[in-house]
Amino acid sequence: MITISDIAAEKIKDILKVEGAPNSALRVTATGGGCCGPQYEIMIDDKSGDGDIVVEKEGAKVFVDAVTAKALSGAELGFISDERGEGFVLGFPKGMPSGGGCGCGSSESSGGGCGSGERSGGGCGSGESSGGCGCS
Repeated sequence: MITISDIAAEKIKDILKVEGAPNSALRVTATGGGCCGPQYEIMIDDKSGDGDIVVEKEGAKVFVDAVTAKALSGAELGFISDERGEGFVLGFPKGMPSGGGCGCGSSESSGGGCGSGERSGGGCGSGESSGGCGCS
């Protein structure tokens, strides 16, 4: 099951209030793949879908479809803010799930792939200590 950090819960509520959608939630979904596995998208959604898992903390809700929930088992949705910017991150505080590593290299032809160093939620190439594979 995915969890939500205290800071992420506060930011979810803040963002939804600013967007004029205080009764909505964030949706986390897996898309595509590559040398580092799936990429994850986070968006605002106003209702859960059939089969969604609804994770709630301090009034903040996150919708996750069953397939994404399985891939994110043990993950935590966090929020970071530093000199490079701010945003939500998915990390694995207890380590990546088995088989969750990546085969880093130059097989990704589009930006944001393995080793790119892009801040895409603590994933491959980000070097984030809270999760991802930290490819270099």
